[in-house]
Amino acid sequence: MKKTLLLSTLTAGLLFSTTMLQAKTDTKTLVKQQVTQNQKEFKKAPKEIDEALNASSIAIQSLEHKKVDEAKKQLQIATEKFDLALKNDPTLNIVPLDEQVSVFETLASTKEIQHTLTKAQELLTRYKLNEARATLAPLRDEMEIKIISLPMKVFPLATKDALKALNKGDTKGAMVIMAEAYNTFLIENAVIPLPLLKAQDLITDAANLDKSKKEEATKLLNEAKEELERAHVLGYTSKHSPEYKALVDTIDTVKKEIKGKNIVEKLYDKLKEDFVSLVHKNKAEKAVNNYEKKEALEASKESGKFLNEAKKDENKTIK
Repeated sequence: MKKTLLLSTLTAGLLFSTTMLQAKTDTKTLVKQQVTQNQKEFKKAPKEIDEALNASSIAIQSLEHKKVDEAKKQLQIATEKFDLALKNDPTLNIVPLDEQVSVFETLASTKEIQHTLTKAQELLTRYKLNEARATLAPLRDEMEIKIISLPMKVFPLATKDALKALNKGDTKGAMVIMAEAYNTFLIENAVIPLPLLKAQDLITDAANLDKSKKEEATKLLNEAKEELERAHVLGYTSKHSPEYKALVDTIDTVKKEIKGKNIVEKLYDKLKEDFVSLVHKNKAEKAVNNYEKKEALEASKESGKFLNEAKKDENKTIK
């Protein structure tokens, strides 16, 4: 399976509008920067796995067209390629194959968002669920990252079992095994809130301003604080988290210092550190890693089920 680059899979038309923020970097550029960073961090699957998946796909197509000998050949190739990949790296477990990014943006202010939430609550009290859902639907300001991964402890077993079934003349059993194998692919969703990316950019711009531009720096910091508030009301972060509180407190301290002697270099460094701490809690990698552990376990359980069921069907066919 060919890996699709993040930058080429931006979907939903990249809902970008003219931004009201005064930061030098617009939302589209911020997203591209994040995509580029994710691309660098994305570990490409070994070529043997790509080749094995390609052979598995051809095997399925061959079975659909009653080309049993070709299916056997492709399943043998897939099995050998998977074995080689595991021989080269026995630690292979959950292997990311593809990353896809959808971007949703709202320019609603904190007050507008709060008004919408109140309206949705009123609709819910009157049991108008569909209207409430429609009211809340636009309140998304995020990059949604979907990562599709291959469970190496599960899928390669299926190609071997499917080949065994074909060698015993059980074409139907082989089809069932391969169809269920593709259902074990892990699909993980993670979210990066755009308000946090915007706030980070505003803080960076304020830090890079000449010390004499006090009003402009204060304005940028106010806008960064507004973005943090938007992140909160949109449900991306909690006001009670230590990271959020530390960041807001540091922004207020920097604003006071700007009005005074403007000795803020170290405070800006502290601000950046606080921000990294908050963003880290929302990073896709952390969410994905936690999800991988849970889904890998579930996939292993499910693989046992479908392989056993396939073998039962195979035995019935042979009898």
